[in-house]
Amino acid sequence: MEIKFDEKVALEVFRIIADLWREKKGIFEGVILPQGRYVPKISNDKDYANWLFYAALPMRGGLISEDPFKWLLALWEKFPEMFDPKIVSEKWSPEKIGEAFKAVTPGILNGNGTGEKGAGALSYKMAEHPKAWYENSVNLHRYWGGDIRNVFWGCSDFEEAFRRIDYYRTDVGFKGMRRKIFSLFVIWLQEKNLIPIFPTPIPVDFHALRVMIATDIIRFEKVAKPFVCKNPKHPLQLEGKLSLRISERFIDAVAKWTQKFIWENGLSHLDINPAVWVLSRSLCAEHFQSGSRKGRISYIEANNLSAGYWPKKYKNPCDYCPIESYCRWIVPSAPYYQWGLLVRLSERVAYPVRRLPGFKGEYKPRKNSRR
Repeated sequence: MEIKFDEKVALEVFRIIADLWREKKGIFEGVILPQGRYVPKISNDKDYANWLFYAALPMRGGLISEDPFKWLLALWEKFPEMFDPKIVSEKWSPEKIGEAFKAVTPGILNGNGTGEKGAGALSYKMAEHPKAWYENSVNLHRYWGGDIRNVFWGCSDFEEAFRRIDYYRTDVGFKGMRRKIFSLFVIWLQEKNLIPIFPTPIPVDFHALRVMIATDIIRFEKVAKPFVCKNPKHPLQLEGKLSLRISERFIDAVAKWTQKFIWENGLSHLDINPAVWVLSRSLCAEHFQSGSRKGRISYIEANNLSAGYWPKKYKNPCDYCPIESYCRWIVPSAPYYQWGLLVRLSERVAYPVRRLPGFKGEYKPRKNSRR
């Protein structure tokens, strides 16, 4: 694909955020990632690796990452045998798994009741989850000895591992685990020292794309098109803005570039992946131009923004951003999650009131923030 990467900017941005993440400074101070917050009591590495395998499967769609972990932890506590691929393949069925899902959903997620409608954050393709859980358990038991770590035996490269489990290319692979989810899963395993560290792409989700497009690391003008407001729900501010319908081909192209670039420049995906994720959902999401107005999707464009239009007592998230000087664009989340479109909305306008020099107060996102 005709995507351009500004590697000079990428190296500067990635070095800044990687160093801060590794030292847990600034916006990263005290941050505990979801995979480290909701952990069952597991006594051995094999079962822990398998737990992370099952935890990676529902990480799809526009969900808040904490929600699946809360749900999975409740599932573990009520049905621990569901995380044993041998027991699942011999004694369970997709229908039985679906009933177990319904049994733990109420009170755990952002929905009421049971079934797909009440699944809240997991409602995206909820009907597919029980079947995928069962079929993946069967393959894990039958072909990989019931231990997901066997996938990585003798493996020294991400693409080699991905070929082994890519169900488009093999009958022994896993459904619902494309390159983005698999890279996330690999990183979880590497963080916990369950498999060796080898070159791995960062999971190219919306947050990674937002940071890289906002800073012009990714230039996608040649593959993008002007947004056309055809749907009454489309905000008029999006008309004519640069947009791209997300495809696996685009995601894969960016992912492969990150793997090669990070490794060749002596950086670590274990630092850059969580750093861009936290920055995007804690800071970028709270910029005034990124948000919706009055309960509907509506945006403030750069040419309409003046000092008098900012909210009263506005707490500027950009004051706490270590890469603000590189940031040029606003990339809102709603078009991505609702219509599958990556939209470069408008130029970012800096808040005219700056934080006092030397002030080092902690940035506290709003109560509904995804931090």
